[in-house]
Amino acid sequence: MIRSLIISGALAGALSLTACERLFEKTGDPVETAAVDEVSGEDTVSPASADLPVRPEAAAAGATIDWEAARRDLAARTSDDLEGSFQVQSGEVAPPVPVFLPSGPVAVQSGEVAIRFQPTDDGYYAWFPGDAYDIIVNGTNVVITEPGQTVAPRTENFIFAPTTTGAQVSFSRYGADYLVEFECKELVNGMPECITEDEAVAFARDLAISGTR
Repeated sequence: MIRSLIISGALAGALSLTACERLFEKTGDPVETAAVDEVSGEDTVSPASADLPVRPEAAAAGATIDWEAARRDLAARTSDDLEGSFQVQSGEVAPPVPVFLPSGPVAVQSGEVAIRFQPTDDGYYAWFPGDAYDIIVNGTNVVITEPGQTVAPRTENFIFAPTTTGAQVSFSRYGADYLVEFECKELVNGMPECITEDEAVAFARDLAISGTR
């Protein structure tokens, strides 16, 4: 908070006069003036010339993907299981991580499958709408490590966290990391309460491998 200080005219004149008197006193004293000049001379270190500490930055590295296990799990899905679900082309043109998507068909009220799928340099992005919330699934092979830290072992635990727009669930599989986000269409008393933790984790668990290299 910035406070304003208002000085009356008489008080301002008094302060100005006192300042002038001090100025004349300092000008007439060569010893004191020399002392001031000496302090403000070459020995003064400029803040701009001071060396700032160099802080190490976090490092990004590519994860090691277990492609063999991913291909084995994709081959284990039956034709009935694959029917109606969104499939991603496998092989060398597939994204750089195994793709997880809903195991069943994703449809809007019109009955048409509505999903946006986009491969990226480090993984993929998938978006599809819902009545109460939209869902975003991201997969990445990038691992961020703090300075001086080693890459933590990947786990398959499903980690839930509320967000300002809904909720998210993260997990790892085959060495890659995945994030499922739920964006609420409406707020309840100003809070995004369109999905519970159990529902969000159950949806993430139900994701199935849909493509791999």
